[in-house]
Amino acid sequence: MIWRFSARAVAAFGLALALGCLVAGCSNSTKPGDKKTESPLTLPRTSPENVLYNLRVVYDTADVYVKTEADTLTWKNKYQELFHPDTFAFYFVPGDQPPGWPNNSWGLIDEVRSFKNMLRQEALGGTDDIELNWVVNPAGPDTRVNPEAPDQLLHPTWRHIYVTAILLDVVQGNNTWRVANGTADFYFAPDPADSTLWVITEWQDHAPGFGSPPDARSAAAPSTITWGAIKGLYH
Repeated sequence: MIWRFSARAVAAFGLALALGCLVAGCSNSTKPGDKKTESPLTLPRTSPENVLYNLRVVYDTADVYVKTEADTLTWKNKYQELFHPDTFAFYFVPGDQPPGWPNNSWGLIDEVRSFKNMLRQEALGGTDDIELNWVVNPAGPDTRVNPEAPDQLLHPTWRHIYVTAILLDVVQGNNTWRVANGTADFYFAPDPADSTLWVITEWQDHAPGFGSPPDARSAAAPSTITWGAIKGLYH
């Protein structure tokens, strides 16, 4: 089963959630226009799928609401709460790190800084639109093996989701930075502040077409870049 999440379908989903009493006091949400004043709907982080749903909502709709520096701080906090506060790591496709960056990964501080700077550009009028679509596949256990104990899992309590068909557009003036046919591996652990909730512990970016059949890889547009490369632009 493949989960397809759309921020523009949140209104209908929000009605179902309200009827089921899953989320108290929330309002309907779509990718709003300029006249929209309600905050977009997010879900309780009680599953890895819900965490990615919230990531999708925040990434895809924050640009509409960000008008001031105070707005960037509000949405920066919404973004930050999705990640493990101590051990989060984002892994770049090799070579796509920011210029001079010494490693193939960065932690939470740099991840949040990049997102906040992208929103700051929105508040200053430098970024015109941010659009994100993807396919979220079912969550499963983290099956990676501990290299020091091959008969044991590396993280027995973690969960994993493979995200495919990533389409991300960041429009800045006459330039559109696009991720097309991207994929990513997300890993999740219980939130150290509340074990009933989940947070992202690792985010592994892949080049467009990674994990696809050869014909699908060849169809990837050569002008597209990776998500990590876009993050690096705003670091």
